[in-house]
Amino acid sequence: MNEMGYERRLFTQQTDQLLDVLNRQRHDWLNHVQVLLGYLHLNRTEQGEAHLKRIAQMAMQESMVARLNSSLLSVFFLTFNALNKDMLLEVDVCNHVDLTRIALDEKHLFQLVSEILCTANDHVDQSGYEPANMQVTLSTGESGVHFRFDLAGGLCASGLEELEKLIRKSEQSTVEVTEWIHTEKEWVLDLVVPFA
Repeated sequence: MNEMGYERRLFTQQTDQLLDVLNRQRHDWLNHVQVLLGYLHLNRTEQGEAHLKRIAQMAMQESMVARLNSSLLSVFFLTFNALNKDMLLEVDVCNHVDLTRIALDEKHLFQLVSEILCTANDHVDQSGYEPANMQVTLSTGESGVHFRFDLAGGLCASGLEELEKLIRKSEQSTVEVTEWIHTEKEWVLDLVVPFA
């Protein structure tokens, strides 16, 4: 295939993914509007107000994710759920996190975090009624930025093995593993990426 054909195919693929993301976001916002209209119709103002507060909190978290100073990770986090169906990702930024201050460069940090999440997504146990849920919490500590991964749902044995290889590899860099629980029923990982 010539270079023009490859670029056209890549552009088409990226456009399709962008449309998937936009359609998912539109669908989610329409669901929120319908819930609010339902509360208004039933004259349930307290529930409507509580739902509006949840929406505002979600929008605030998305804004904090967008301001991590790592466009690669921000876009990855904000589009993950639209592009993956096996595992629901929730990202919580606890305080101002500036990823330009850490010792790991953006490309390597993105590779580490995306490999952890994609490997978990590819090997999650899908036998439950609900999709698995991965909570990723980012917070700034005294010595660096904490990345906590907490999976609600099981992983198959091959997934546990692949993730163990990734974690062992990350321990050889500047990343410190401060907590790691890895069983078939529970998977929690806390990493600290030190400041530069």
